[in-house]
Order: sequence, then C-alpha cells, then structure tokens
Amino acid sequence: MSRIGYHAGADARNNVLSFLEDHMVRKPGLVPLRWVNPTTLKTWLSAGKSSESLQHESITIQAFYDQIGRLAGGLSELGITKGDRVILFVPMSVQLYTSMFALQRIGAIPVFLDSWARRAHLGASARIVAPKAMISFEKAYELCDAIPELSAIGLKICVGPASRKFTAQLSDLLATSKIAPITPVEQEETALITFTTGSSGVPKGANRTHRFLAAQHYALNAGLPYVEKDVDLPVFPIFSLNNLAAGVSTVIPAFDIGVPGDHDPLILLAQLESCKVSCTTLSPSLFNRLALHCAEKKNPLVGIRRAVTGGAPVSRDNVVDFKAIAPSADIWVLFGSTEVEPMAHIEAKEMIAMKTRASDDPEWVDEGVNVGHTAEGLEYRFLKIIKGPVEIKSATDWKSIEVPKGEVGELIVAGEHVCRNYYNDEEAFKRAKILDEKGVVWHRTGDLGRIDSNGCLWIVGRVHNAIQRDSKYVFPVRAEIIMKKLPFVKLCAYLGVPDAKLGEKTVCVLAPHEGADFGKLRAEVIRIMTKNGMPVDQVVFRDRIPMDPRHHSKVEYDVLRKELLDANLV
Repeated sequence: MSRIGYHAGADARNNVLSFLEDHMVRKPGLVPLRWVNPTTLKTWLSAGKSSESLQHESITIQAFYDQIGRLAGGLSELGITKGDRVILFVPMSVQLYTSMFALQRIGAIPVFLDSWARRAHLGASARIVAPKAMISFEKAYELCDAIPELSAIGLKICVGPASRKFTAQLSDLLATSKIAPITPVEQEETALITFTTGSSGVPKGANRTHRFLAAQHYALNAGLPYVEKDVDLPVFPIFSLNNLAAGVSTVIPAFDIGVPGDHDPLILLAQLESCKVSCTTLSPSLFNRLALHCAEKKNPLVGIRRAVTGGAPVSRDNVVDFKAIAPSADIWVLFGSTEVEPMAHIEAKEMIAMKTRASDDPEWVDEGVNVGHTAEGLEYRFLKIIKGPVEIKSATDWKSIEVPKGEVGELIVAGEHVCRNYYNDEEAFKRAKILDEKGVVWHRTGDLGRIDSNGCLWIVGRVHNAIQRDSKYVFPVRAEIIMKKLPFVKLCAYLGVPDAKLGEKTVCVLAPHEGADFGKLRAEVIRIMTKNGMPVDQVVFRDRIPMDPRHHSKVEYDVLRKELLDANLV
C-alpha cells in the first residue's frame, strides 16, 4: 500500500488531509472527536456531580469531513489560496481541527502561535510568516489589538459570538454550499507551522511539511499502535493530530492545560470514565496530579490499557505512583520535542525492573532520567557543550566535537521524522541544526544525555541550564528529583548563579508545603543532596517557582534566576 506523503511531484495523496479521506471510505461509523460543552461543564461542576457521568458531544467522520470541505470552500471564496499563511489562535476544539484541515485541503498553511508566549514574541512570529488571515475568538482579537503585526492582518475570521464586525464568521463559512477539492501538493511543501514559546531565545516556527507530518504519524503509530476500539484522551495537540490520521476516536480535554485548576484531575477522571477511554497521553504535571487524586479517592483507573507521558523529566517514582492506580495499564514515558516526536520511549515495567543503586536505596537517584531506546530510524550523536553554531565540512570535523562513547553530551538526531528547518528563518537553522558533509540535517535537541551499556538513553539536563561549578558540570534534573523525594517539598529548582570564586554556585530553591519547618527542611535537603554527591552552595525558600506556561512541568530557570538576583537573595 502506498504511503500518504511519499508520492512524486504535486499529488493529492501527499496532502495530509488524505488520511481523513481514507477513513471516510474505510471507517464510515467512526466518531473522530468528542468534547464537553463549556456550559455543560460549568453546570456539572456547580452541581457537584463528581460521581455522575459528564455528558460529551460528538461528531461523525462524515459530518466532520463535510464541514472541512465546506469551510475550505468558504475560505477559498474569501481569497485564501495555496501557500497563504493563516494564524489559528483557537484552543483544542472541533473548530480548531476543522479549520486546520480545511486550510490544508486548499493548500494553505495553518500557523499555530504559542498562546503563552510574550507579546513581543507573538509579533515576531507574525513577522516571520506574514499571515494573510487569522481565525480566532473575539477575546483573542481584543488581546491582539495591541500587537501591530496581528492587528494589521487583512482577513479576520471570528469563532463564536461577536459584538464587532469581522471579515467573516466561521459559522457562516461552515454553511458554504461549495465543497473545495483537495489541492495536490509536493512532499516538502509546508503543511503546518508551529511556534515555540521562545523561552530559551527568539521563537522558531517549525516547518512541518506534508511528508514530515506523515512520517511523524507513521513513527508514532509504530511505537504506540492503537487497536480499532481504542478511545484516546491526549492533552498534547500533536497526539490529537496523530489520532485523526490514525482514525482513533479522540476525547478533547475539557480544561485548559495552560492554566492548571484545582478541578483538573476531577474533570479528567470524569472524562476518562464517561467516554470509556482506553488510552491517554498526559503532561508529567497532570500524570502526577491524576495519580495523587486517584490514590486519595481510592479510585483506580480500571479501564485504561495505556497511559503515555512526556515533555519533561519523569522519574521512576512518578511511574511507580501511577502504576499503583492503573495496575493493568501499560505506562510509557515518551521523549521528544516540537521538531522530533518521538525520539525515544520506555515502558514502566522495564523502567521499574532496571536494577541500579536506586532500586535498593529509596534516597538514591541515578544520574539522569531513563527514556529508553531511541525511535526506529533515528540516528544520534553526542556533542561537547557548544553554545554557538556548529559547521561540518568533512567527516573528520566530527572527531573534535563529539564526546567519548558513554559520556554526557548534547544529543543530536537525524532521520525521516526530524523537522529539517524553520519557516523563513535561516538564523534559527544555524542555531538549532547542523548540515553535515553528506547533506544530512541533524537537529540539536539542546538536551544533555548519554547511552548506557544496555542501549538506553539517559537525559541529565539542558545545555542552557547546565551549571559549570569549579570547572565541573552539574545538572538540574537529578538534583530536582532528589529534592522531590522529601515529602514537604511541593516544587523545587536547582540552578546556577554567578560566583566570583566558583564561576557559578549551585542554589536549591524550594517551595515547601504549608507548615513545613524551614530549619529542618534546609538540613534535610543538604543531607540528601550530599548523600547523592550533589553540591549545595545555598538554599532559598520561595512561595512559588515559575514553571513553563504550556504544561507547568518545567522550571523557567532564567525567570527564577532574575527574580532571585533582583531580590538580592543569592
């Protein structure tokens, strides 16, 4: 069977919408999307119906595909054509996926800005793509009025009610009588642009071509295959796209993953049970919160056959805790990034069964997080820590920049499902990619890791978070897992700050649970860190620790460092 995205020349079978067309023929009874109406959720929460089913709405593949075709026709009538960039500023919803596929159907390019990015970064992202149109809610347009690059967009399409005039309403375009045909595209034509938050620099627009999206789908499907009756609830949009390509019924989270709320685990559990969800993909923060909620309520996840987590470090302890509330589930830790998904994965049984010193000593933490074996088809290398661009002109150039086998270095990868470049951004390419002597593009992950004797990949930290103390590198990942073993630690961070004698000194920053004794906590932190051979130059207590706005699973080290320095705490 020929693969979508791999046909020569301009061909409709390269267009990723062809995945949905295939399901129309082979799975006419498929329900691709289920969701909770916000009014229904509000009523459910206010009534305290935590023990009752949470009602979901749904759409059939036939209705979904019809809406996509009609919306594509309406967008064409507005003058949106092949190659035009259109910003999609819409949360995970049926409107988001209908709009995205409708744009791809006519060969236009949906652009996902990061809604948690700073205003300056949103403007910079818009300058890079020069959008012709934008699809969003009225409130989002109000926020964008203060960003010149977004307010100047010519075509503005509104989702939902509006009190002011827009170019068009999405609901009207969905009623268009004309159904646009699928536009033939070449393999490497852009299908989707997704921007990073820019937390470690200027935001980059990952150039996801039709072939790349197809290759990513095939790689995810190979590593995490579904069965026909599976129902999946993913909190990562990329997994929703993979599900739609795979023909897997998908439940859209009924909460905002970017704004954690007290009710999130309750809502998540209700959705899992109401929709008879068999698979779920969770951020580490939600993974841990759901495990704690189910343990406290003595409510095991009996219907889940597979749970996947990733996007930030996941420790052996996290996996053990989740296994306790989902004993029948296969639990996978997935390692990847915007540019490469998946890179590696490991199942809980293998992670727990691996015998290290940590197996016998509950206070010991291995160096790094085991993320398992690399994905099939990926090549990898490990480089010395090099902050600037890297050029390779001959095979001998590799020798001077690679670390010895088994040592920690920056992981770089190459392969079929590796995003090759960034849209209209040569500088980003120079910073994050390496073009080798054979013309192969290597992606610099920014992650520091090593391969052990069993072929498993261990991640120890990020290049820009590595601490060079007294001419030796130490890394935050292990330190933070060590501190989280202490029961009174709610959040923690381990970072370096400038020091005249050491170059950088190490600071343990702790946000303890209410009522913690700071004196005892300080002594315990120093004790357990010393036992693990981790240097502690200073301990600082804080009410809060800034976490990444997307999934609240990673520390924002630069923000925290500035806060500490500005307050003269370090």
